[in-house]
Amino acid sequence: MEDNTNNPVYSVGEFSHVIKKLVETNFSYVRIRGEISRPSFPGSGHVYFTLKDIDGTIAAIIWKYTMPRLSIKPEEGMEVICTGKVTTFAGQSKYQIIVESMEVAGEGALLKMLEDRRKKLLAEGLFKQEHKKPIPYLPERIGVITSPSGAVIRDILHRLSDRFPCHVYVWPVAVQGEGSATQIANAIDKFNELSGQTIVKKPDLLIVARGGGSLEDLWSFNEEIVVRAVFNSSIPVISAVGHETDTTLIDFVSDLRAPTPTGAAEKSVPVREELRARISELDLRLKTSFFNKMNNNKDRLNSLIRLLGKPDQIFDTKNQKLDFVFKDIENLFKTIFTEQKNKIVQYTQKLTPPKVLINNLDSKIHLLDTRFNNYLENVITSKGTKLNSLSQLLEASSFNRVLDRGFALVMDNDGKAIKLSSEVAKNSNVKIKFADETRSAKID
Repeated sequence: MEDNTNNPVYSVGEFSHVIKKLVETNFSYVRIRGEISRPSFPGSGHVYFTLKDIDGTIAAIIWKYTMPRLSIKPEEGMEVICTGKVTTFAGQSKYQIIVESMEVAGEGALLKMLEDRRKKLLAEGLFKQEHKKPIPYLPERIGVITSPSGAVIRDILHRLSDRFPCHVYVWPVAVQGEGSATQIANAIDKFNELSGQTIVKKPDLLIVARGGGSLEDLWSFNEEIVVRAVFNSSIPVISAVGHETDTTLIDFVSDLRAPTPTGAAEKSVPVREELRARISELDLRLKTSFFNKMNNNKDRLNSLIRLLGKPDQIFDTKNQKLDFVFKDIENLFKTIFTEQKNKIVQYTQKLTPPKVLINNLDSKIHLLDTRFNNYLENVITSKGTKLNSLSQLLEASSFNRVLDRGFALVMDNDGKAIKLSSEVAKNSNVKIKFADETRSAKID
């Protein structure tokens, strides 16, 4: 048996570190293809899943800060190619891949993902015709979102210059690869943030364009972030992605789809020379119509003048009629005035003269005055006689006459008559009224 007593002794942690270093040194970056199984999305923001095929499995991790950079979201059963670093996890004595980028493996998987995403966005109403904005007929400013290099931007600028030159703002973006979808969506949002007060004015129209390519090449234009940016744009958007046979989700949400970038330029502006020719034609038609109308009106006016006759004759006849009417009105008023005057004379004759009325009223007033004075004297005499009788009766009934016969009136100090002796206490002061005067006294 071989003697291994001279081999070094590792602790578990030391040996795990050696294995980790060995794996990471020999496998710095790897690309692994497999099917996603049991993806987990805990609250930490990291994503954990297993990559598997018929021969084996490997654990995979996507750190929280890596997720925003990925173009796809891990889903159960999705076949992908993951690029990242292989490392070990000492806690469970296993190896794993830390994913830094991910792409869908195979066109079939991409088509399935595309169809699922299309159905989802369709259900949300992003593709409805009622949300489409009209394309301006003659935009002053056009924003183009595309790659700054290549034939696409040259074709668009050349076609716009040929048809109807206008201000063109080019926002350079990557049209494929990692981060391209974010750049495209950001360009759409930034164009919408411009206004009439900014140095760069807000465009009247946006063109999102790129040349043809495979499904993977055009995938950025199928990303939700791009589709939603187009849907939320207040500026009308023309999509011109790929060739006429290529279809991306941005084509469904945009306000107008062009088969090619060149076609987008043609749909953006009319042909200036055609407009000039059309304007010249309309100008000629307007002038011809105007002169024809003027000539027709002139002929009609001359015909009407001939029918009217000479103005002097017309006014003479009207003046003669006016004189007759005035004379009739004058006679009518004279007749009315005469009739009213006669009526006034008749009514005046029936009235009694004011002097006679006044004399009659004076006589009545004198007669009434005499009657009133006589009546007043009789009333005064009658009332005087009655008053004398009552005065004599009152005098006869007065208590002073009783005092004259020898009686006296006993009163308290307040002048109140005392009728009974029981009303006054002994030794009380009283007053006694005699016929001639009042004396004081004390009750014994």
